[in-house]
Amino acid sequence: MSSPTSRKVSVPHTVRTAAEPRQNRLFTVRLSHIEDINPTVRLLQLTIPPSVQRPGLQEYVEESEEADTGQLQPLSFFPGQWLDVHIPTVANAGGFSITSTPADAQVLPSLEPSPELIPAEEAEILPVNAHGREPFVELAVQKALSNPASAWLWKPKEEILGKELSIRVGGSFVWPPSKVKLEEIRNVVFVVGGVGINPIMSMLSHLNNNDETTSSFHQSLNIHILYSSKLPHNATPETALNQIPFLPRLREIIRSRTQSQRLRITLDLFLTNKHDPFSALPGQSFQGLTVQSRRIGRDDLRRAVSGRDSQFKPEETVCYVCGPPQMTDEVVDVLGDLLDGQNDRVYFEKWW
Repeated sequence: MSSPTSRKVSVPHTVRTAAEPRQNRLFTVRLSHIEDINPTVRLLQLTIPPSVQRPGLQEYVEESEEADTGQLQPLSFFPGQWLDVHIPTVANAGGFSITSTPADAQVLPSLEPSPELIPAEEAEILPVNAHGREPFVELAVQKALSNPASAWLWKPKEEILGKELSIRVGGSFVWPPSKVKLEEIRNVVFVVGGVGINPIMSMLSHLNNNDETTSSFHQSLNIHILYSSKLPHNATPETALNQIPFLPRLREIIRSRTQSQRLRITLDLFLTNKHDPFSALPGQSFQGLTVQSRRIGRDDLRRAVSGRDSQFKPEETVCYVCGPPQMTDEVVDVLGDLLDGQNDRVYFEKWW
């Protein structure tokens, strides 16, 4: 595939995604944790007030339905959706894919006994977080000073940690697929370029959580990830792989799945800016991971779609593609051809 476009698009996120579905409700959240993955990508955790969440509710609810019931619904989303992030001092909302799972946005039940069952003399020594882990959503934000929302979220941690933001859920690039029956799927192909890993991370983590809606249809599911990325600048060969966004998390999921028969996950990493100090990386195979020093090609896509010895039929496969526009367009065209023109089995989203 050709190199990603370097064209900068100045159209605000909310204008560019105006035709996408959005929930109508805004939620107030608190920026509770910041972690720099590498010099250009930062993880943000946004804590949701537990009072607005009701454990177990996962439906995507429109405001009109809220009006019918007379109740405000909790924040919920499908894996793969994004957030409009409204920052008080920034005119236009930023758009950032959710990298956590719907389960993370639910209140974690407390392991502590119910307060009414605790003797009065012991009530004063309860832990501060007696109600369990606070619900949250996670974002991975690439440093882009030309983007006002990204620039604000990349301010020094001490300046923004603890600040309140408003968020709205949107997007149609989601798991499970909208036009394919789950019971038909044996093979899932994820093709990723750069920060396009973000929505895919939410989907894969959700599947790794033993999602009931998927596991009820499958004794096993084959997942093949083709991840095109650049090595971070100034990284050493020893630390480079760990600085590629979500690669450590992906490798941990693969490691944990080696004993499971339900998910079979393989990952091909394509490094597009390798230089001499990293000459030992390409061609190596780690547990569930193969590293290549080139761009994703048609043969790579063909192998992922058909599996070993053409074990998967086109009607048993779904593909998700997320990356820069030019890369995404080219990959989608090739996948449609490899799936015998069944374009409704190829889902994609472009991030600028």
